[in-house]
Amino acid sequence: MERGFKARCEEMAHSLRLELHIDPTDPLSPDQLASYLDVSIWSVTELSLSQEDIRQLVYEDPDAWSAITVSASGHEAIIINPNHRGGRYSSDVMHELAHLLLGHQPSTVFFAGSEELALRGYDTVAEEEANWLSGALLLPREALVTTQRQRASDQVVCERYGVSRQMLAFRKRVTAVDRQFGKRRSKAAGTGR
Repeated sequence: MERGFKARCEEMAHSLRLELHIDPTDPLSPDQLASYLDVSIWSVTELSLSQEDIRQLVYEDPDAWSAITVSASGHEAIIINPNHRGGRYSSDVMHELAHLLLGHQPSTVFFAGSEELALRGYDTVAEEEANWLSGALLLPREALVTTQRQRASDQVVCERYGVSRQMLAFRKRVTAVDRQFGKRRSKAAGTGR
């Protein structure tokens, strides 16, 4: 990632919340952001696929895919795996929205059925950038600092922001919030406070 990219992601998370008239530390759901960006979200079961394709994608091989962005007649849509709920759903959809926000050009495009439905694939750098931005959108550093100051439990934070424990742990680690507050709590415990 280019220098300053991570800070830019935090700024983007802050700015988008302001555009949506929510507090910079409030949750931003992927559905809310998708609506704002005029991006549709469809379950793969809502598509005109054969029963055999649905069975393969949803029941026989549900862990093989998460979500994919498609362009249909000039409109962007995210197709989701209906087996992924909760924090996994949030991460999947926000990751796809991050690609769109970053203006990533797909490294591969293949057409499904006709030239009106294009499926996209991205390169490693684009995937890494989308991972970083999606995490910042779901859990910006300033929200993590606020929840740590409030001494909110991980469970409360995950429920409030609609994320998994893995996402919360990742964001605390990469933003250094875990170290920042771990040291403060260690000092407070050591001084009897």
